[in-house]
Amino acid sequence: MDDMTDGITFERVTRTDLDDIVGLAQAAWYSPDGLGDLAAGTLDKAGLDGDEREAAARLLATDEVASYLAESTWGMKALLDGQVVGIILTQGTHASAEASAYWEGVGQQAREAAERLLARAREREERATEPSEPVYLDEARATDEMRAEAGLANQPRVLLLVVGEAARGHGLGRRLLARARDHFSRHGAERYWLVTDTDCDWPFYEHLGLERLAERTGAVADAPERYFVYGGRA
Repeated sequence: MDDMTDGITFERVTRTDLDDIVGLAQAAWYSPDGLGDLAAGTLDKAGLDGDEREAAARLLATDEVASYLAESTWGMKALLDGQVVGIILTQGTHASAEASAYWEGVGQQAREAAERLLARAREREERATEPSEPVYLDEARATDEMRAEAGLANQPRVLLLVVGEAARGHGLGRRLLARARDHFSRHGAERYWLVTDTDCDWPFYEHLGLERLAERTGAVADAPERYFVYGGRA
């Protein structure tokens, strides 16, 4: 654990952190006040009441976070007054088939529960149209294309970086990213990469000096306008 003068400390991510990580992701991407709108369009069009919308947002955030955890090989959380206020997950140093299978199961359960909830709402509202493809699948396709274009197959990746509202203004995103770079360097990596998009704070990475290596246009309803791959030195 690393103590800082502003009261923020850092610890490794464990399985018991799932609810806290999901809470950060839900606030950032699945709420009206979030920084992005990965699921806002889907939820707003589904005919959900307030409680149903909250439940669906939680399930969709769980599915997405679990997909990152299934790929993750290292993670660090930031705490303020005992609460998780930031998270970074990375891939590329060592893997666990057991952990990957566990998180894939968690995500599948959440995804199926969300699909059932949304289906009930559509039936109640007599909506004939099927929901559009989830945005994160569009992002996955774009990521595969950009990774191949930029030749990143053997480089480690930052999968997820989220900072909660309570900790913004402390330079926490920069500090979490610095710990990831140190981790990559200790494992012999010289460079790393990440994916972001126009619904996120993508100028943050340019401010840190990362290089834009590839980009793609969002291809499904409610997707970000553009996806970007950035790369930097470990």
